[in-house]
Amino acid sequence: MQCRRLGGTDLDVSVICFGPMRAANREPGDDEKSKAGEQALRRALEVGINFLHSSYEYGTRWMMARVLEKHPKRTEVHHVIKLPVPDAKDQGRFDPAKFRMRVEEALRDLHAERISVLQWMWRSNPNEDARRLPLLNSIIDDVTATFEQMRDQGKVGHLMTFPYTAACGQAALDTGRFSGLIGNYNLLEPAFSGLFDQMYQRDMSFLAFRPLYQGILSDERANASALDASDRCADPVYRSAYEKLDALKAIFRDEIGDSMTSFAIRFALAHPVVASIILGLNRVDQVDGAVAAAEHPMLAAGMVDRARRCLTQELPEPPHARSVANDQSSNAPPK
Repeated sequence: MQCRRLGGTDLDVSVICFGPMRAANREPGDDEKSKAGEQALRRALEVGINFLHSSYEYGTRWMMARVLEKHPKRTEVHHVIKLPVPDAKDQGRFDPAKFRMRVEEALRDLHAERISVLQWMWRSNPNEDARRLPLLNSIIDDVTATFEQMRDQGKVGHLMTFPYTAACGQAALDTGRFSGLIGNYNLLEPAFSGLFDQMYQRDMSFLAFRPLYQGILSDERANASALDASDRCADPVYRSAYEKLDALKAIFRDEIGDSMTSFAIRFALAHPVVASIILGLNRVDQVDGAVAAAEHPMLAAGMVDRARRCLTQELPEPPHARSVANDQSSNAPPK
């Protein structure tokens, strides 16, 4: 498995980061879905994936714990965890005790000695830039102080942030407090690529979340006309995404070849600032397919600019994206 150095750190992480969002049911058990997720995680570790993403919001750490507790590669794994403090309900108040609690529970649940990367998130209600931009400046000193205390204790390694928007991403970079950014980034959502060059020059890294745009950029769902009427992506709200995808297919026909999934993975990794992509992997075949795609020759970084020029207007948030953490009944392809 190919690895890249996480900019500004001493970590070499696999270019595929195992995402467990839908890999198990929320309640521990031996159901088929959860067993498939466990097999997928074991396969990921077997083929050299050493970067694992998780969140208490997903309710799937119990499955990860079952795999990791006695796994021979447990100490070789780098964990990145979601850390939304403050959350929307906190009314803009940063609580150091809650920050520490979320880290401690992840250490316990994952049988880990250290969380390598914190995906810190600051949320407001409503979660809009007009509220979040001033909030960042008012809490960043406390956030940094709490992180540094836990880092000095050996419990955490590096602080990155999920800023939701490119504007908040620029604000986060301007603070000088982060090792890099984590954000939604794919062929249909290339907005964060506008920050890539400055990040690369500053020896920072980006972790790409949602590289398959909730499955639309996968072989299973790339053709809207072939979708079953019951498929969630058959909903008319996805029409604009498919219209843009059809335009991009025409432009990148040769590069896409016979696999949209493979192209989407390679596209997300095309710029060298992208250290890894956080990919939902629910089955062994998805793990093997992602690893095979990452082993293909990488696409030219200039392709990112070509895609941005085609997408003059940002797509709306996929309608199910905000509730997906609580949707454990879906058998959807990876995100």
